[in-house]
Amino acid sequence: MELRALWVIIRRRWWLIALPALAAAVYAGYSYLKAPSGGGFSTSIRFTAAQEPERCRAGYEDCRYFPWLTSEYIVGALSDWSRTSSFAEAVSDELARQGETIPAGAIQGAVHAQYEHSVIAISIGWPDAEQLELIAEAVTTVLQERSDEFFPQLGDGGLAVIALDEPTIAPVPPPLSNRLDPLIRFGLGLAAGVALAFLVDYLDPALHSRADVETLGMKVLSEVPRR
Repeated sequence: MELRALWVIIRRRWWLIALPALAAAVYAGYSYLKAPSGGGFSTSIRFTAAQEPERCRAGYEDCRYFPWLTSEYIVGALSDWSRTSSFAEAVSDELARQGETIPAGAIQGAVHAQYEHSVIAISIGWPDAEQLELIAEAVTTVLQERSDEFFPQLGDGGLAVIALDEPTIAPVPPPLSNRLDPLIRFGLGLAAGVALAFLVDYLDPALHSRADVETLGMKVLSEVPRR
């Protein structure tokens, strides 16, 4: 089909194209206004942890190597523990003592941890900045004061957990998909309108032009001008 013929169909059925596109644009605008303006807030805190090193009893031990190796194992264990339900419950209990009620399930889904060597980085995302600050403080308290309750390997020596950062609350921008969603919805509505216009024109039995008549094998003797 020639481009001119396509343009004729689009010009003839423009209202069928405009209606779905307009409906999609209105719905996209409404969804955009109702959507939250940002992606919430986040913070990240790095910790290091170790037991008090024992004194070397013999010359074959490296007094610097084994404390660092032990620290790596401990930090790895803390990283795994921070993703468990027991850790989330401990944080929830600590918040409850401060008068803030936040379910452990919500905390477990908001806390993410990763570690490298002897440093663990815990990232927390939350929609409310004030609650996020309280959660970060509770996470620090649980790591520093309650780790020995869940790791019997530590024995009576206890564990020293040091925070390397002060929690900094930062806003999170909305995801790119939210910002592109109105354009995508409008594009889908426009595409649906174009497809509908061509479908209706294909099923329309009426003759609209001289070309339609000649397509049926008939000879046109004369035409009445539109104007």
